[in-house]
Amino acid sequence: MADYTTNTGVMKREIFKFTQKISEGMARPFQKFAADVCYGAMASKSCLISEMAQALQEDTQKINTIERLTRHLGNEVPEAVRGNYLNVATKYLPESVVVHIDDSDVVKPCGKAFEGIDRVRDGSKSTQTKSVMGNGYYVTEATALTYSNHPVSVFSEVWSTQSPEYTSGGQFEYTKKAVRACVDKLGHVIFVMDRGYDDNDVFRLLDKYEQEYVIRLKLNRKVRIQGEKYSIGELCSKYKGKYKAKVIYHGRKRKARLSVVKGCLSGSDRLLSIILIYGLSGHPMVLATNLNTDTKAQLIAAMRHYFSRWRIEEYFRCKKQMFSFENFRVRSLTAINSLNFFLSACMLFLATLRETREKNCLFKICIDAAAPLKPKVFFFYYRLAEGLYTLLSKAHSGIRGYFKPLKPNQRQLKIRGFAALNRSCTFDAVSIFALFDFYENSNNILALKMDKLGQFIHKVSQLCATKKRLIPESFGIKRLFVISYSSSQNPKHCGTYLLRCGLLPIPAVL
Repeated sequence: MADYTTNTGVMKREIFKFTQKISEGMARPFQKFAADVCYGAMASKSCLISEMAQALQEDTQKINTIERLTRHLGNEVPEAVRGNYLNVATKYLPESVVVHIDDSDVVKPCGKAFEGIDRVRDGSKSTQTKSVMGNGYYVTEATALTYSNHPVSVFSEVWSTQSPEYTSGGQFEYTKKAVRACVDKLGHVIFVMDRGYDDNDVFRLLDKYEQEYVIRLKLNRKVRIQGEKYSIGELCSKYKGKYKAKVIYHGRKRKARLSVVKGCLSGSDRLLSIILIYGLSGHPMVLATNLNTDTKAQLIAAMRHYFSRWRIEEYFRCKKQMFSFENFRVRSLTAINSLNFFLSACMLFLATLRETREKNCLFKICIDAAAPLKPKVFFFYYRLAEGLYTLLSKAHSGIRGYFKPLKPNQRQLKIRGFAALNRSCTFDAVSIFALFDFYENSNNILALKMDKLGQFIHKVSQLCATKKRLIPESFGIKRLFVISYSSSQNPKHCGTYLLRCGLLPIPAVL
């Protein structure tokens, strides 16, 4: 239990430091909210605000915590916060960044009161031959691979065709936003997309930004090889696979055969490498890329870029399973997107633990707390989230204690002139003036600092021991009122003690 106590405190401190980086430059209420929502999600493994509030363990009614979190989620995430998030994420990205763009869905089968609820294809129930539709939203996501090949979100937006902001461009409009966000922040990257993005507009968009890409082609795509048009089926039957390579496909190591040919897509004159992959499924897979594929190593590297796509699919699955993203209760699209952003921030925190495992013991602490059955995996987010949940469940308080209380404005408590001193002023005895702390003493202005009565008496005792006078007579203060409306404390005791000690040059009027 001692180890759990220490490790829990260490992890809470790391979460606090992380959220401070995300909310840097923002007002203190937002900083506290960012820390609360990230800690609450990881401590409860849930996106439900009620469960987050329970995990925070605040000294207030739970309904008040829920209302505060709900109010903040109803506001759009400031661009400065998104910029801070990307600044943290880019620290863990290599020079040659691989970015996956894909669409997912958030299904709310019984949702009726959600803003702009749409009809979407349920990816968890649909197959290649059958599409199952349900109520929900679309999600366009762009993730970048870190040094350890773990995805972190660079762009994520939940959208609906029923919302007033929706335009006729559909999916392509959000693809453009994702590409632009990646280019603006990361510069030159390698985009990897599935056959759902096999569209001439997408190719032209990436060529416009002078980006590299690997995109899977649809079976009905036409290509031109040396001036002759071929369908994908005709092209695949012409080649059999010249090279052999090992890849990870559907979580298993497989052997594949590769061939490559130079050609142009229909509607374009740009020469691309058309990669034909055999032996992985019933039909050959065809990729189009502008990467260099002159050597066998370059060809295999381009192919492996595409097969790293499974990581963004696992990213979606992890967000839904570990944080129950599809179980949210906030109803406005703004609140849903705000919640989605902070869940992405939680996933980024998991990535920071994975990337720093060689530098500190945080990674090992989480893994040990998760008590995994398998010693080695390719995707660590599940067990890191489970380890965090185990550690934070041992906490007796939330994360608010890491925020240092702000010092009061010392210049707010001033007694100006003799007139103010000759009036009866009322103060709470537990916050009585600490007369030993002065900030101004000119023009008969006496600025006093608030302090607790116990601390006040203690310091008075210290002053008595050193034979010091608290208020020099040169201040010209003729009268000091020490009056309280608190029945629990008797201010007369304090005033009488001061008189006995000789610390007041004149009697206190009680």
